[in-house]
Amino acid sequence: MGDSGPYYIYASSAGKTPSDNVYVIAEGISTDLFVASLNDDKVIVLSSRPNPAAGFDSTDKTIQWVQQFDSAATGSVKTDDTGKIESFDLQFTQPWSLTFSSASDVLSLAFGPSSGAESDRIPPPGIDTAGQSLTLGLETADVSGITVRDLYISADVAGMIDYVPDALLNMAVSISSPEQGDPKRNALWYYPASTFAKRIAMRLQFQAASSDAIHTILEAALKGITITTTDVIFSKDMISIETQSGGIPMFQGSVAFLVECSVKGDDPTDPEVPITAGIEFSESFISLTFKFNSTDSLAGITKWIASQIDDDTIESLIDDLLGKAENGTKLFSSPLVRRMKLTLDTRDPNGTKLSAFSLDIEVPANFGTSSSSNPVVFLISYAWDSIAGGIGQLTGQLWNGFDLSGNQDLLPHQEIWTILQPVTKSPSETIDIVSLIPGQTVDSRPETLPSQIKVAYISLTRNSFEIRCSVVAIPPPPSSAPQPYLGEVTVEASFDWGKSTSFTLDVFVSAGIQPSQDSEDAWPAILQGALSYNSATKEWHFAASLVGLSASTLVEFFDEDSKNHIGPLISSIEISTLNVEYKYTKGTGGTASGSEFTINGDLLIAGLILELDFKYVNGDFTFSAALNPQDTTATVGDVLTSTLGSDVEVPDFVYNTQLVANGEDAFRIDVAKKGTSFLFLAQLNIAYVHIDFVQMHNTSWDAKTPSKRLIKVALGGFSGVKLELPLVGSLTQPLDELYFIWVQDPPKQGVTPVKGTGLTRLDIDELNLGLPNDPLLVKDKIKPEQQTPKDLLVAAGCHFGVIIHSSTGVRSCLLDYEFMKPSNSGVKTLREGETDDGSPSAQAPYKKMAGPLSISNVGLKYKDKMIIIMFDATFQLGPLGFSLVGFSLGFNFTALDQPPSFAPAILGLAASYDQPPLSISGVMRHGNDGTLDYYAGGLIVGWQPYQFEAAGFYGTVTVSGGSGFTSIFIFAKLNGPLATLGFAEIKSLCGGFGYNSSVRNPTIDEVYEFPFIASSALSGSDNALEVLQKLVDPSASGWFKPLDKTYWLAVGLGVGAFQMLVIDAVVVVQFGSSIKLGIFAVATADIPTPASSFKLAHAELGISAVADFDYGTLKIDAQLSPRSYILDPNCHLTGGFGLYSWFDAPHADKSLLGQFVFTLGGYHQAYNVPVGYPNPPRLGISWNLGGGLSISGQAYFAITPKSCMAGGRLHAAFYAGPLSAWFDAFADFLINYKPFYFNMQAGLSVGVGFSIDIWFIHIRISVEIGAQLYLWGPPIAGRVHVDFWIVGFDINFGADASRNEAVSLQEFYDLVLQSQVGTSLSAFASGNLPMVKQGDQELIAAQDPLDVKIAKNEGHNFLAQSGLLNPQDQPEREQNEPWTVRAGSFSFVVECKMAINAVKNSSTGDAILKHDDVYSTPMKLTSPLNSTVTVVIQQDTVSTPDDGWQYDKYLSGLPRALWSKYDSSTDPRTSGNNIRELLNSDKGVSTLMSGVLITAPKPTMAPDPFPPYIVADADLQRLLSERPFPTIATANDAWAPGPPLTEGGPEDQYNAVHDAWAEPLLGTGDEGSQGFVGILAESLKWKLVDDLKSIASIPQRLNRKFNDLYVAAPLLTK
Repeated sequence: MGDSGPYYIYASSAGKTPSDNVYVIAEGISTDLFVASLNDDKVIVLSSRPNPAAGFDSTDKTIQWVQQFDSAATGSVKTDDTGKIESFDLQFTQPWSLTFSSASDVLSLAFGPSSGAESDRIPPPGIDTAGQSLTLGLETADVSGITVRDLYISADVAGMIDYVPDALLNMAVSISSPEQGDPKRNALWYYPASTFAKRIAMRLQFQAASSDAIHTILEAALKGITITTTDVIFSKDMISIETQSGGIPMFQGSVAFLVECSVKGDDPTDPEVPITAGIEFSESFISLTFKFNSTDSLAGITKWIASQIDDDTIESLIDDLLGKAENGTKLFSSPLVRRMKLTLDTRDPNGTKLSAFSLDIEVPANFGTSSSSNPVVFLISYAWDSIAGGIGQLTGQLWNGFDLSGNQDLLPHQEIWTILQPVTKSPSETIDIVSLIPGQTVDSRPETLPSQIKVAYISLTRNSFEIRCSVVAIPPPPSSAPQPYLGEVTVEASFDWGKSTSFTLDVFVSAGIQPSQDSEDAWPAILQGALSYNSATKEWHFAASLVGLSASTLVEFFDEDSKNHIGPLISSIEISTLNVEYKYTKGTGGTASGSEFTINGDLLIAGLILELDFKYVNGDFTFSAALNPQDTTATVGDVLTSTLGSDVEVPDFVYNTQLVANGEDAFRIDVAKKGTSFLFLAQLNIAYVHIDFVQMHNTSWDAKTPSKRLIKVALGGFSGVKLELPLVGSLTQPLDELYFIWVQDPPKQGVTPVKGTGLTRLDIDELNLGLPNDPLLVKDKIKPEQQTPKDLLVAAGCHFGVIIHSSTGVRSCLLDYEFMKPSNSGVKTLREGETDDGSPSAQAPYKKMAGPLSISNVGLKYKDKMIIIMFDATFQLGPLGFSLVGFSLGFNFTALDQPPSFAPAILGLAASYDQPPLSISGVMRHGNDGTLDYYAGGLIVGWQPYQFEAAGFYGTVTVSGGSGFTSIFIFAKLNGPLATLGFAEIKSLCGGFGYNSSVRNPTIDEVYEFPFIASSALSGSDNALEVLQKLVDPSASGWFKPLDKTYWLAVGLGVGAFQMLVIDAVVVVQFGSSIKLGIFAVATADIPTPASSFKLAHAELGISAVADFDYGTLKIDAQLSPRSYILDPNCHLTGGFGLYSWFDAPHADKSLLGQFVFTLGGYHQAYNVPVGYPNPPRLGISWNLGGGLSISGQAYFAITPKSCMAGGRLHAAFYAGPLSAWFDAFADFLINYKPFYFNMQAGLSVGVGFSIDIWFIHIRISVEIGAQLYLWGPPIAGRVHVDFWIVGFDINFGADASRNEAVSLQEFYDLVLQSQVGTSLSAFASGNLPMVKQGDQELIAAQDPLDVKIAKNEGHNFLAQSGLLNPQDQPEREQNEPWTVRAGSFSFVVECKMAINAVKNSSTGDAILKHDDVYSTPMKLTSPLNSTVTVVIQQDTVSTPDDGWQYDKYLSGLPRALWSKYDSSTDPRTSGNNIRELLNSDKGVSTLMSGVLITAPKPTMAPDPFPPYIVADADLQRLLSERPFPTIATANDAWAPGPPLTEGGPEDQYNAVHDAWAEPLLGTGDEGSQGFVGILAESLKWKLVDDLKSIASIPQRLNRKFNDLYVAAPLLTK
């Protein structure tokens, strides 16, 4: 583009490419960084290419921002021949005509040249090295004719005009172009990306024509001041403030005065002090800052200021304190006054007065350092104010952190009076603590206390010297005694003048001790104390107290090897008070290290105060705590919850035990290392119990691994207790000891708990090292030769242990009962209302005689907050044997500090008598668990060959919130030869009935045990008793249980045939709220006979068929018993089949409707068997022929809604010493219905092997040849894999490319109807096939159903739902005969075998019902079918039928293998033989519309041609009388009803009417009611006057039930 048009200067990070009008700055230089921060585009836009300069383009954002300061401002950029920027120029018209430039010569005039041979103070082109600011010096200016007032206005501080004297405001000022050698710092600064905002700062120094005005103002308050020259400093900033609409400018400015002056005291001999002063005006004060121009100004300035306040002591105080010496050495040398600040109060109406001043003096110190070349410098101040006067002391601080570069004046808001730097050469940055006290040395500094201090404050009074320092402590080294990190500490030292040898030095600590990283405590403990130095003994001592400390924080006091394991053990103990004391031992290098410390205080655990004692001496530690016996309120549970958290799982009797029963009991805590584990031990003795609590953390564990915890409670007062039992008499409790343990092995935080956690063998061995007097005994079931240290012996959770003593007194664990197992969510302690943890009981063999009882087994159970010890106990009385049913001892522990109460229980008694041929067994039991109170009994009587079995149950169930119900069931069975019917014989009969009772249907595995079928279990008296007890057991494991409003009836029969077949079958019907039908049978076949010594075959087949009409399931199972065999007892038979179907029912799972499955021997090994599907064992044979030869085989076949599968396997093996041989063959088929697809895998393998053993060398030589065939199609393709023992290879054959096997609609229709092609063609001919479209393309031309003669309804089913009537003369109807229906309730379903998505009621109208889209998988449809059924209602003799017919959707579950959208990714023919979809059991059916439910119109009244009329009026005839009827007289008002009674209730009204009727006022004789009736009858010419008079009184029935016969009380007449 040449020189015309915009020219762009980009930063390197803008990503631009140089061109004729684009220049890219070199990367990394200051100009590059500056331009990158100018704007988002990182660019400067010039109006043209610089030659050598060019102005900013109007689109440039930088000049746009500058024009916010002055709208007429312009600027330019100057470059060299290479395009590199040399300088920036800006021209302003407001507030005055000014030109600024960043050229080096201009900046040198503005700020002065650099000293020596150094480079420019501001590098070209005026940008600092960081690229953060641009500085432009004033190049040209000629401003005159303005006043100070104009400066205030231009600086946007016009409000100050009211507070500045007019004489000063009217003072004329001017500014001119800079001159060589007179830098005025007139400049402009531009910060494009400041820390807070974009900013422009302008500073101008104006010269005043006269100093008279400022001199007059100051001289009124300050005597002896002389002003020689006056300059005015003008400053104005523009800052960008970001808003929603972008950045807007905000202005702020100031005006100050710079004067050259001198001051002199009142005395003519006082020296005159030359000063440069800065003066600033505010609303109430005038602030002056003096900078002194000579090094000997201290005497003169102190004399002058003394004259101002009339206080001659200032000079002597300063001279005296700065001249102090200790041990012949002056503390300070060469004091220099550096700065003085004065404040003049302008509010006094009498004139301006001095209100305050401060004097800053630089003094090099002769202490605090060992190097004279780097002296310590303090900036000491003296302060005075008009109210308090002087405070009589000098204060100051260590002077460091200064900037010695000399470039502070390059900043916009720094002035000569604000810049203060030390003049002492090479001042020290720190002060040494060893020489902190003048003339003294601090020995044996603690190694955690730094020697160099950077923050120090000094105070000098006439009496003493004080210094105060702040320092950050050094972390303690690992080799020293454990000690806390003190953080930031305060060091204070002082002495009285002349007594520096007796100085005091204290390090005050107020720090937080942070908890360990793994602690749950979030807040640090506060440590407050002091580290003191004894100047006489030169020793250090530390004493402190801790507040808010948890015991887990004590891990910081342990060495690194111990803290990771100690921390988890004491993490939850709170420390109420704690005192810490350290002793230091002098070491090498002048330092001291901690060698011994003591901690004592009080531990707080659930309200218990334990005295803590912790000592560390030369690497050894002890930690112990003893119980304060005065606190008697806490319980064991309180302590555990406070210590371990809310996830403690212990029974109530442990939880509620009061921890301190009396003042003599003791509780002790110890922390020790045993073996490879750290142990936290707590021991407690309370009355009858001894409690051990142990936490352990192994040194091999990670620091974040939680500790394992153990609570062991040994229960005393247990053995030797005598009991009185019914039927038995006196009995001594047979067990020796009982203990309770609780184990916790929590996972790491955020990690899911896993099984198998608890105490290992190694854990118990190390725990017992800490429990030498009462070791933990556990039930070890692992053989000695298999034992390892990692064996899990005690699982996490609660345990009861039974300890027995041998004859020699050796203690061992007989039984370990685990209960209240922890869950992932954390099981809590059982509380009120919780009765059982659901854990099964634990049992162990235990032979012992206790009185007349013979005990064979013992068990434990925790239930209803009691420890229940169960026994298997029998006793013999002559030929009768008795067993105690439910014999147990219940131990109720209310608290561990009290002996338990014993509650023996016997639920029932069983008896048996067995003296062939007679055997009798019976059982009777009574139970009551609070909700069920029952009596149950059973009896078995046998007289060979007959056996009768009966059982009964009667119980009352109490329902919470209800009245409860009564449950009864009766069961009976008779076994024996009952009747012979030709080739068959009836061997048994059984039956049963239940009222408010249910029978549990057996699974296919339990059919053999079903009491209606099982008979073999009754052999022997012991077996009979077991069967009877299970029959009458109402628990979940029993066969019968109470269930309200449920009834059942069972009838069974056992039949034998051909002397080889026996079938026991029963039909069970359960009804009530729902109906469930079950048929169960066991068929046994023996060939040739059961009695034969040699059998060719024995087969036992269990059969179960259950139809649940409430949940819509039909389940038929059959399975061979493992006892089945053929040819030889070693040739075992296995297998089963299942047929399941799901149909619609009130509570059916809608997602399963329409699904079915049939399987014989299971499924393909890769098939995902859905929940609820049958899963029978493989059809198989397993034959060990002997001689090392064995043969086994398996087979299966299954049909699912998606696929068909079959397969089999055969294995033969031969072993003869070192020689072995084998043969394997298998085949698996997987078939898809439509489109047809199969996948087959078959294989054959033959091998032989030989083993050679030579001494300790074993050699195995084997050879195997195998082949596998993989076949799939159509089109048929496959692969043969041949495998020799040294090489293998594949042979592929067949077509790889698949053909489009999408079926036609005709073929799909045949598939759905399961019919031949010819049959389905009749549907086309008759037009019975629904109209089907794919998108807009019609696949089958639909015909009007009114014009088609229906030949056959092969595509539809017509199902009457209600209102169907059968004629009495023809109760059996043929298919497709006309229906006789009841019109008012008639409804029927038109079911389509093809799924539909729309229903029409006319051939031309719109669809009246629509449902989900219909697809066809065999047709490979990816767009929906338009499948519509049209149902037209016709009515004889009526052209337009009634429009009141109702239509509703009829939905069915249809197989997705036929009715789902085609997906090529799941088609194994197009997805690389992918068979996953066929093996996927999810979504086997789709819910689609398969018909329409049609309901007849509601009945209406028939039309009637006759208008409505009143039948009675139609029969009236008009009769004319000879005389008219007399006029009816108006009734007397006395006959009208009077108002009801106002007093009393309704009963009083009833009584008043009854009394008036029964006893009228007229009386009852001829003068009363009877006479009245007689007169009335005679006047009306009635006969039987006397008879009427006899009934004149109130009727008798009305008299007896007067109050019941009237619904409301009658009223009396007036």
